[in-house]
Amino acid sequence: MRAIGLFETSERDLRTPQEFESAFIDYCALKMHQPMTTFHGGLGSEPAYGRLLDYMRSSGSEFLVVVPDATHLGADLEAVTRKLVELDSLGAVVACSDEERPEPLQNALQTLGVRGVSQTLSESISESMRAKAIEGQALGRPSYGYRIGRDGHLVVVPDEAEVVRRTYRLYTEEGLGVRLIAQRLNDEGTRTRRGGAWSLAAIHDLLRNPSYIGTSTRFGVRRPRAHPAIVTPETFRAAQDIARKRRPFRRAARRQPFLLSGLARCGYCGNRMMGVTRKRSWKRRDGQRVRAVYRYYQCQSRSNEGRCAYHTWREPILEDAVITELRDALRSRIPQAASDAGSSETRSSEREEPRRRMADNAERRFLTAIRRAAQGELSTVALGEYLKDLDAARAALESTGRPCAYTGSVEEWDAMNAESRRAFLVENVRTVTVKDDGVAVAV
Repeated sequence: MRAIGLFETSERDLRTPQEFESAFIDYCALKMHQPMTTFHGGLGSEPAYGRLLDYMRSSGSEFLVVVPDATHLGADLEAVTRKLVELDSLGAVVACSDEERPEPLQNALQTLGVRGVSQTLSESISESMRAKAIEGQALGRPSYGYRIGRDGHLVVVPDEAEVVRRTYRLYTEEGLGVRLIAQRLNDEGTRTRRGGAWSLAAIHDLLRNPSYIGTSTRFGVRRPRAHPAIVTPETFRAAQDIARKRRPFRRAARRQPFLLSGLARCGYCGNRMMGVTRKRSWKRRDGQRVRAVYRYYQCQSRSNEGRCAYHTWREPILEDAVITELRDALRSRIPQAASDAGSSETRSSEREEPRRRMADNAERRFLTAIRRAAQGELSTVALGEYLKDLDAARAALESTGRPCAYTGSVEEWDAMNAESRRAFLVENVRTVTVKDDGVAVAV
């Protein structure tokens, strides 16, 4: 893959541009990428990231962007994530040349010191393992196709190696996908080392394992030709290119917000009414599988029956009841005098509380999403959606005390989208008190 080096020097990293470029060239040689160019910035010079974007946009091509570590993308998790999302939108793949943590988000979680992520390893164990890795000795369970020889190095298991070669041929020459490859191996009676059936995950792992070109990568030590290769570098690279092209583009699902989040309170205990989504599936008598999604508001004290009983409202019913009450309240409200500064300040403070909660919650969701993305559970596109939610929540908080964020009237409710409806409610509603037999809206 064509690669670009990006280096934003900080006060902590005083390596020269030549040192960065040399490390980048070495990385490309080891990973079999084609080095195209490098961009260097920081410490008084023009930032390199903007020049990188201009280069990528003018070329109209897809690249691998290589950084030494995540700090060269940003000084905090949010800055790193914003750049990853932007680069992903341009078709770029980002990797860190840090062998221990090549995945950018995992690297960011480690290097930027986020709480809950281990910052230390047992040095005595690590150094011992690293010494063995330098010598090319096998560490841990060997990959399918190899076993550990008497001298501690990997040796080829002929029968298993043939399965590996055949899997690569089916993938790169015959064009079969991982599902069909697994099915064919299982139909032919070929079993894994443990005697089980081949799964999609096992085929995926086999096709992207650099051990099969003789490369050992452990504990930050990458050693080419550490053991006999089973497939050629050209075949392995072809498999990676095919996998990259076949990777599906998954559009992030937009989570429909609960409009009354932070505004609705239980009329019995005073606790918040929180939005809950439940998915249910069942089978009809004719055998058809049916799925449904239920959304409702429930009192947060539901688990404490001594304090409050179980109170719940279906989402559309409660929101319809609130908007009906809001219409009546806004029509009958007497405009306050412009000179009533005390009332204005009180209302501004009341507006700020739900908005601040929105911003805090959006930030917590964003950090959780980063951790999930680092584990491969979320795509970069999905992270971008969490960033949009975070930006919207912050914008709402900053608008406290300013002119109304949404200047429409309640009569335009049916024509509003979800974002406009939420902004209108935050601007015009102080609290919603919810009881089993009705709601009361304070404006």
